[in-house]
Amino acid sequence: MPSRRSSHRSSPHSRDRTRTAARPGPGVSGLKGATPPSARTAPDTMPPPIRSACADPHARDEKMTAPQPTRRGLAGTSRSHGPERHTPPARRPHGLPATDPPRTSVVDAIASQVLRHPVAVLTLTCLAVFLALATALSGTQRLTHAGTATVDSESVRAEYLLSSAFRAGSPTVTLVATTTESVDSIEADLAGTRLTQRARQFDKVVAVDSYWPRHPPALRGSNGRTTLIHLRLTTTEDTLREDLQPVLDALTGHHGPLDVQAAGPVAVGLAIEDQSRADLMRTELLAAPVTAAVLVLVFAGFVPAALALLTGCSTVAAGTALLVVLARFTPVHVIALNLTAALGFALAVDFSLIIITRYREELTADGPDHRYRALLITWRTAGRTVVCSALTVIAGLAALLVFPLAMLRSIAYGGICAVAIGMALSLLALPAALLLLGRRITQRPGRSTATSNAWYRLAHRVMNRPLPVALILGALLGALVLPLASAKFGAFDDRALPSTAPVHQATAALRQDFDRAALNPVQVVLPTVRLPRDTSALDAYARGLSSLPHVDRVETATGSYRRGARVQAPPSGSPYASPAGVWARLITDVGPETSEGADVVRAVRATPSPVPVLVGGAQAWLADLQDAIREHLITALILIAITTLALIGWYTRSIALPVKALLTNALSLGATLGVMVLIFQEGHLRSWLGIGEVTGVTDTIAPVLILCVAFGLSMDYEVLLLARTVEEHAHGVPTREAVARGIQHTARLFTASALIVIVVMSALTASRLVVLKAVGISIAVAVFIDATIVRLLLVPALMVLLGRFNWWFPFRRSIKGTGEAPPEESRDRHLGTGTG
Repeated sequence: MPSRRSSHRSSPHSRDRTRTAARPGPGVSGLKGATPPSARTAPDTMPPPIRSACADPHARDEKMTAPQPTRRGLAGTSRSHGPERHTPPARRPHGLPATDPPRTSVVDAIASQVLRHPVAVLTLTCLAVFLALATALSGTQRLTHAGTATVDSESVRAEYLLSSAFRAGSPTVTLVATTTESVDSIEADLAGTRLTQRARQFDKVVAVDSYWPRHPPALRGSNGRTTLIHLRLTTTEDTLREDLQPVLDALTGHHGPLDVQAAGPVAVGLAIEDQSRADLMRTELLAAPVTAAVLVLVFAGFVPAALALLTGCSTVAAGTALLVVLARFTPVHVIALNLTAALGFALAVDFSLIIITRYREELTADGPDHRYRALLITWRTAGRTVVCSALTVIAGLAALLVFPLAMLRSIAYGGICAVAIGMALSLLALPAALLLLGRRITQRPGRSTATSNAWYRLAHRVMNRPLPVALILGALLGALVLPLASAKFGAFDDRALPSTAPVHQATAALRQDFDRAALNPVQVVLPTVRLPRDTSALDAYARGLSSLPHVDRVETATGSYRRGARVQAPPSGSPYASPAGVWARLITDVGPETSEGADVVRAVRATPSPVPVLVGGAQAWLADLQDAIREHLITALILIAITTLALIGWYTRSIALPVKALLTNALSLGATLGVMVLIFQEGHLRSWLGIGEVTGVTDTIAPVLILCVAFGLSMDYEVLLLARTVEEHAHGVPTREAVARGIQHTARLFTASALIVIVVMSALTASRLVVLKAVGISIAVAVFIDATIVRLLLVPALMVLLGRFNWWFPFRRSIKGTGEAPPEESRDRHLGTGTG
């Protein structure tokens, strides 16, 4: 019979009772008095009164205040914390009957089939991965850079009408020809004339506007050594590369004394597409070895790390293959390839981390000879967490489908496929491999005890001062949100490419030596205007347009206008009129990629006109893009909020917890977007992060993309933490202790997972594309903020402040047979402790 002293040392509840007079609440409510569950005695070494309670699940010693035993043993003892002081690992007492639910659910049926045929499951998985890899390597050329405009947008219709009815509008591509001498020299003139004649020989080229041989001054650079050749092709977004690439291959390069390079939005898009493909392999090669090293440290072994790494690589191959297949039926943006690979790899490794960790925990409790049972329990616990996490990420990505933009939709398709594949591999192939590996996957006893106890103590430090912690962190995150108010949404141009890219250099020469505003006008089409019948109406309309802010001049069939007055008569043979109607050029003093340029378009559309007009140009494309995102953003946010509340509410059976998760994630993402504005718009830390020239604008699409992807990742960590906290609370543990144990069990998991995501996304900074750098850095910042400030500090503080309201659910009492714990106040009265 153990002595009284040893009995008190063994039972955390007797220790708690002795401290009640000095400190209210449970004995773990203070730091110095807190004893991590890992330091408590395992059920096999407990005194007889407690051990006898374990032997009979209905026995309860009120004097000892022993909690009601469950499948996990004592409610106050968690077997996965790892023993302290070299105590043997906790095992389930032999007298405790198993309380695992019968195999009647769909989950158990699937698990049973997988575990009965592990070799067949792995064989089919390997065949599918090899087939996916072959498909992925052979079909990425189908991906496109198009998809940032809707088919029925006004700018697209204006561009089509200008090209078909007026043989005018924006050129498909502009060739910038430079020479070391004058462009008017005999050699340059002969080479330029031959180049112009060669351009006209291509079937797809319908219009050529060249400096040679007529020498118009508008196409000659200010330095006298640069000229332009505008080419207009008849093509579509789907066949653009196929139609344009042969033309560029033949006309760019050296032609006598001329060095010819392509410039313009289309050339920039093709260069981004090529650079994105080149960067994909580079980023994956950078991320894979670092991720492998992190996994080896987390798992303390090579075998589980290799399993997680193989799961991630298989997900990338399968996700890429599905994108290639989708490209046969719908436009798929090339950026989707990079983001799908990064997101799929990170989440697949994350899911593997959850499954393997819980499986090793169950093996530690049951012994390596109970692999089948341990995997079933892992399916019912960690598997449920993986499913809920995957669904929350998918819900965030599905919000991208609300936007009528092929680029965002293709990223949603790829991301959803990658997440679903990662979930399937983690729940099907990974358990089969774990079953076959046997003892090679077991964990060394006591390996993570010190680390888990540190997380436990940190949680109690935070919960001892919840209000100051919540206020300070809320103020910090709020301060990071403030730069978002000064965001100027525009579009990345050629400066999104590296400075050594030929397209970037050609466009920089165009920007420096030519009137760039005249080369990128706002185009207004008046389809039914007829001259001379409507001359006076057109004249009045042009005067009104020339009076708008940021409009420098207006050129149309009735002349040139400035500040509301006509300053020049129309030239003979004006190109602004045709049997289809009339069009006008608006030269502005703002860049076409800026929000001010989009505002000019909105002002033109709001100006009264004699007939319905169509407004086109780069500025109109940006205005249509911003309007499409603004119109559908609220719907996307509502969809994210509803799905998040529903999934987290279903998982936790709580009202407060999903609302708290939604609000904390919104604050975290707002801070992330504020950091993005500081870096990519205002240029802070530009040299450290390898960012080239700052354009002074925030890309319009990037925040939407970051919002949906980072929100899903943040909810993944939220689900991981809440899953263990709710599990502890359901076994009769008060809120404070449940949160502390939840952090103790999961902090190592979600910080390691966050580190992997940060590594993968930071690898995108090695890309030479600014847009990929922006997405990668922003998501890495979001994950860092969420895994440290929010999950480790803010969430514990808020849960303590909410107290019993964390677990309020209107239909909780009506649920029968679900194993739900009673309300917290009744449990606390039974345990003789305070609430929370």
